[in-house]
Amino acid sequence: MPVHKLDYHHYLPLFFDGLRETEYPFSFLAEKGVKDMITLGGGKILPVIPQLIIPIKTALNTRDPQVMVRVIRVLQALVVADVVPGSGRNSGLIGQALVPYYRQILPVFNIFKNSNTNIGDAI
Repeated sequence: MPVHKLDYHHYLPLFFDGLRETEYPFSFLAEKGVKDMITLGGGKILPVIPQLIIPIKTALNTRDPQVMVRVIRVLQALVVADVVPGSGRNSGLIGQALVPYYRQILPVFNIFKNSNTNIGDAI
């Protein structure tokens, strides 16, 4: 089934929940599924943002460096997913929709902000 025909309210939170997996192929499938849905989602992503917060928080609470890197990559892709076609400009609506949830997401990042682990190009 083509990605753009999927029910984003059902599948996008499911793939986000899979980001906490550490075993191959589950981790790969979750990350690939999320990135494909974000890339092709367009306007279907914004209404699903509230449903993504709990899976994001759960994945970050694993405190596994590989999982955290995966979530950061996906969050970066999510924030720039609402680029206006043809202009190359970001409308910023997804980023704005994430602001009310910063209190739930950012504390885990605060724990690791002073970590000196060299992860190279992982992020």
